[in-house]
Amino acid sequence: MNFSSTILANHLHPARMGAEIEDQTVQLRPSLAPRCERTKKTILLADDDTGVREMMGRVLEAENYEVILAKNGNETASKFVDGEPDIVLLDLNMPERDGWSALRFMNAVHPRLPVIIITARPNQYPQADDLGVDGLMEKPLNLPVLLEAIKVFLSETKDERTRRLANPKFKTALLSQHMQSPTNGGDR
Repeated sequence: MNFSSTILANHLHPARMGAEIEDQTVQLRPSLAPRCERTKKTILLADDDTGVREMMGRVLEAENYEVILAKNGNETASKFVDGEPDIVLLDLNMPERDGWSALRFMNAVHPRLPVIIITARPNQYPQADDLGVDGLMEKPLNLPVLLEAIKVFLSETKDERTRRLANPKFKTALLSQHMQSPTNGGDR
């Protein structure tokens, strides 16, 4: 099974569909005008490390993505609601609200939005899988693998994503540092 089919073969994870907001009230602002279809996909990149945000932001923009940057968990939640991203890259170690809290908030607002955890914390896979995260990559980042995962998640139609999310055999994709190629199955 190749990397793309591995990612697409998994996910309507109960944790993504029934996420609860912890003492939060979400007020979504209806748009004053119909939303125009964007030509670029938008990525919300949340990381408290300025160097990581800037480097990843430049790489993602070079790949023709629109990038929204957030430096802490509260800013992540706010920009998530205001920015309507197509995918989120989420660090766990952030001030004001950690990544897990921000993830629970985002899941309550939009449970089907793809999220990839990028973290320096070891051993986070079990919690990521329990919460229905699409992918997890431990730092240091393997950019070719991360970029391929982003492309795969963003290429799903709404129906494909719903079927994947509803699959009881869903597992979070562990985006390995040792994968030889994201399309050949690598060392997963």
